[in-house]
Order: sequence, then C-alpha cells, then structure tokens
Amino acid sequence: MPEEIRTPDQILSSPGEVFQSVVSTEPKASNWVIPFILAIVFSIVFTFVVFTQPAIQDEMSATQMKQFEKNIADGKMTQEQADQAMQFSKPGSTMFMVFGVIGVVFVLAFALFVYTLVYWLIGKVAFKSTIPYGKVLEINGLTWYIMPISTLITMVMVVAMGSLYAQPAGSLLVSDFDPENKVHKVLLAMNVLEFWMLYVTGIGLSKVWNVSIGKSLGAVGGVFVVWTLIKVFVGLGFGM
Repeated sequence: MPEEIRTPDQILSSPGEVFQSVVSTEPKASNWVIPFILAIVFSIVFTFVVFTQPAIQDEMSATQMKQFEKNIADGKMTQEQADQAMQFSKPGSTMFMVFGVIGVVFVLAFALFVYTLVYWLIGKVAFKSTIPYGKVLEINGLTWYIMPISTLITMVMVVAMGSLYAQPAGSLLVSDFDPENKVHKVLLAMNVLEFWMLYVTGIGLSKVWNVSIGKSLGAVGGVFVVWTLIKVFVGLGFGM
C-alpha cells in the first residue's frame, strides 16, 4: 500500500493490510490526528443533538435530582447547594453545553493518549516490543475512524427511543435503567460497537507487537475489563 493518508473505508474493509503498512512506513501524524478530529466533531454533534431533546433532558434531570436528594440525606450537601447545582448543571442550558463540549475534548484526548500509553507499556513489558509510542498511537488512532459510525448509530437510537441508555448494548435488556445499579452499568458497558473497535485495535496491535491476534485481543480485552470494573465499582469513568 502506498504511503498515503489512510481512509475510513480502508480501516473497515482491510484493517490488517492497513496496519501492516503502518508498521513498515515512516511515522505519519495524520494517521491519528484526522480520526481524532473527526471523533471530536461527531461527539460535539452528538452533544448538541441529544441534549436538546426534551425526553433526554427530563431523564437526566430526574437522575440528577435523585443523586442530589441522596447527597442531602447523607449530609453531603444542603438543599440550597443542591438547588444551585441543579440550576448550574441543568441539561440543555448554555453552561451545560459549554462544559459538555469541553468535556468531550478532554475525555477523547484522555482516551486516545492514555489508552495508547497503556498499550505501549503492555507491548514493551509483556511482549518485549521495541515499537515506539508514536507508532502505537498511529495504530490506536486509526481505529478511531470507527468512532463516527458508532456515534451516529448511538445518536439515532438514543433520540428515537428517548433515553440516554438506549445504546447498542446490554442496557437494551433493561426496561427501567438505573445508573446507580452496578449490574445495569455492566450491561451498558457491553456495547457491540465498542467491541467492534476493540477487535480492530487488537488486529492492529498484533502487527506492531508481532504476536498472534489471540494474544493481542487478550491484552486489549484485559484493559477493557479492568477499566470497566473501575468505572462500575470505583465510579471513575470521565464519561467513558
């Protein structure tokens, strides 16, 4: 494959060939910059479309109110503080949208660079890989061409079904999703579109690590499981 900018259709149709070519060519920032920018743009569109839907706003407001009431009962905040917080974080408000966009950029940057760091460390320690961080960044970044498709599908489902949890995941099996329920949160993490992206990432990493796809998928799956457990049981997720 010639040294050119990789395109989404190439990642979707022949990811193995694309990743093999990346391993043997000079570093190209466009391999991760372009899909990263596309992911930001589509995520911002998602934010403005989804969070201006009355049904979604009502759902989020109910969830926030439930959490504030719990905090008041536990003595973590007063009613006045809860009222102020509710006004500040009201879904669909200008401040909500501004911080939503800022949050999108932060979360996506964290996901790209920190996940890449984790993959690079796994390759270095577990598979004795000498591939530099920048090359792993290219591989991980190229898989992000899938993200706009994932974002659009999720956006259509959420808007059509009027729920933020109406995603192509196990959460569809729950009639009354409770964001505080750990089982429900695990089901939400079982997202077929994310699994697709993880699978393609595994293909790419098998090329740079020079290991079997089974081993790379095991490593990628392990990272996913650990991060999911942290989100569910520790409560750290940064919106991811």
